[in-house]
Amino acid sequence: MCPLWPLHIILLYVLCVAPLLLMAQHVHVTKPNQQPKQLKVVFGPELSEKITEGETKIIEFQIANMDDFDDRGSLEVEVSSVHPEIASVQYVGDTKDFSPNTNWTGSFNLTARFLGYTQVVVRLWGNISTNRVADKEVVAQSEPAKVAVIRSHRAVDKAFIYTIAILVSVAFINMGCMLDLEIVKATLKKPIGPAIGFCCQYIFMPLCAYGLAKLLLANNVALQLGLFVTGCSPGGGGSNLWTYILGGNLHLSVTMTFLSTLAAFAMMPFWTMTLGRLIFAEGHIVVPYRNIATLAGGLVIPLMVGLLIRRLFPRVADCLAKALKPLAGIFICVIVVFGIYANLYMLQLLDTMVLLSATCLVLLGYAFGGTAAAVMRQSWPDALTIAVETGIQNTGIAIFILRVTLEQPEADINTVVPVAVAIMTPVPLFILWVLQKCVLSRFGICVAKNAEEKICPVACIEEGQQHNSASVEKLLPNNNDMPVNCKGLAIN
Repeated sequence: MCPLWPLHIILLYVLCVAPLLLMAQHVHVTKPNQQPKQLKVVFGPELSEKITEGETKIIEFQIANMDDFDDRGSLEVEVSSVHPEIASVQYVGDTKDFSPNTNWTGSFNLTARFLGYTQVVVRLWGNISTNRVADKEVVAQSEPAKVAVIRSHRAVDKAFIYTIAILVSVAFINMGCMLDLEIVKATLKKPIGPAIGFCCQYIFMPLCAYGLAKLLLANNVALQLGLFVTGCSPGGGGSNLWTYILGGNLHLSVTMTFLSTLAAFAMMPFWTMTLGRLIFAEGHIVVPYRNIATLAGGLVIPLMVGLLIRRLFPRVADCLAKALKPLAGIFICVIVVFGIYANLYMLQLLDTMVLLSATCLVLLGYAFGGTAAAVMRQSWPDALTIAVETGIQNTGIAIFILRVTLEQPEADINTVVPVAVAIMTPVPLFILWVLQKCVLSRFGICVAKNAEEKICPVACIEEGQQHNSASVEKLLPNNNDMPVNCKGLAIN
């Protein structure tokens, strides 16, 4: 038996606990941080005003309840921006140079960096006192103050608009030199192609855009509105150039573009007042009737000039018609290069969901237009034309609607949707053109307009030739498609 019994139990307990007590004396124990108190800060009126990119403002502010924190020893003020990449903050003066128990006033420099929204927050740091160390913690914080940064007016934006307007006018004059009014009249007498295009453009595309907006952009109402108004817009002028380059029916393309623009006066208000209300219920969507009328005039006037040249100066019209293809190539290259440069800031706003929704809208437009035309037994050139007219939207009208309906900078931010659609629009068409040039033509495979011509429309365009338009019936829809050799060889 142990001689210390029963004291040995107490002794063992002391030997086990004593080291733990010694270690506990060297451990720094802090109280859990409390929630920062409310700091009552009044900012100068300059903060509520919109600031332009590159601009710097001096913002004054006043802390009204400093007497609530005089028990925290040395205090320090911090002013910060939640998103410094949008607008940065630089405090002016000494952050410790103030006396408690007073209404303290300070100031900071606010510099706008990029388009968007950020918030400015004022924090008050104080001491945490313990028996061994002293540390800092946030003892009070102000309510975030919203800051809006808008884009500056740039000369390159106006230069881009004027350049596009000039190139489009010249291109449409050249198209007018190639048009045959008898063919256009015959197309209108049997408007199967325009009717299919109208249903695709103003029934499928708005419904498709609405579904994609709700599915892929569910967390942002403004982005949903951007995709929806893009889907409701009429066909773009670029569809005529792409139709010509790809060997489609230029007469049908111009007719559909004009009719689509006229229909926009009725169809855009219809969709914005029905499905548009489900997206943007709290606001009023403005339909730009004046812009639509300007677009229609900008389409008709150059075409009429081209038709007049063809009537009065046939040789000049032939020369201009032959120059249409290189001009169309230049026009598309200028749009891509100059457009990317002028809207380079938009690339920073693109995210995965915006790019995915824009890509889906473009691809579904092409696919549905071509499928609907094939189901209605349209010829290959007409089916190609209907697909192109359906997939290409007039993103300029969509951008204008967003800028009129939404406030800045939200309007510019959400124009990223129609810009993304404009970026993705030519990609499938360029792939199809490469396929025609490098694959089909190499093997002598093409589709003629009818059995009598037996020539490849793409090859004719490359050689600068024009199809014989003496017979109106040859260019009407519902002709039988048949494969022929691109060099014009007859099929046995």
